[in-house]
Amino acid sequence: MLGGQRALVTGSSRGIGLAVAAAFAEQGASVCLTSEQPVHACPEVVEMLARYPDRVHYFQADLSKDGEADRLVTSAWSALGGIDVLVNNLGTYREPAFLDITKANFDSIFNVNVWSAIAVTQAVVRRAVAANRGGRILFSSSLNGSRSEPAHTLYDASKGAINALTRQLAIELAALGFTTAAVAPGLVETPLTDFGLRSDPAAREAIVNQIPIRRIATVDEVAGWYIFLASPAARYATGIVIPVDGGLDAQQMGWRPITENERK
Repeated sequence: MLGGQRALVTGSSRGIGLAVAAAFAEQGASVCLTSEQPVHACPEVVEMLARYPDRVHYFQADLSKDGEADRLVTSAWSALGGIDVLVNNLGTYREPAFLDITKANFDSIFNVNVWSAIAVTQAVVRRAVAANRGGRILFSSSLNGSRSEPAHTLYDASKGAINALTRQLAIELAALGFTTAAVAPGLVETPLTDFGLRSDPAAREAIVNQIPIRRIATVDEVAGWYIFLASPAARYATGIVIPVDGGLDAQQMGWRPITENERK
């Protein structure tokens, strides 16, 4: 489905980013993975490099630092011979309680979750325009961008910004030949979102019981949406945010007992 496509996926040493990069490679795309970690600290990336030695590349880059976005895109563009699909997946969620939030906390979360996406997108679009080409820009958002969760003030606000950026760039970049889309997962089994649930069965069950289809998503179930959105089949879709959440966004509230009077 993605044969001949060239993709850069940020935040791709683990979790959703790694799954997306692996799915792209399986579908025939050439892919650049990246994170702030050295490659020897990313065993699953090493396995991918060995499996697809001609089509998969890895570049270490700390996108929280000035100049790293341009350096990364320069390296990826050279390795791939161009970039057709950019997946802005890099993100973090750790923050203090609301009353303890400082400007430094704000800057840290928004720098990683929002500014890195803007900076990498700028670098890709500038190169593509110079080469007289367009492309597709995908974002990893979250259900938290439209639904609130306790103790995630900055994370939720940053994902709301990503949703707005997805819509804005659909308008801003349409004339340059780019389309945009975002995937907004609910709870997904990743190292970042585990929250210790594997060691706390009761807490895990309580959370699962709030999901209409009664299970947590796998990274592969989420990655499939990126494949579709990067494919020619989605070429007319732009500015959209797709929730992949097991029905959470459709639900008014968590499960509650229904009284007999309500049923009459």
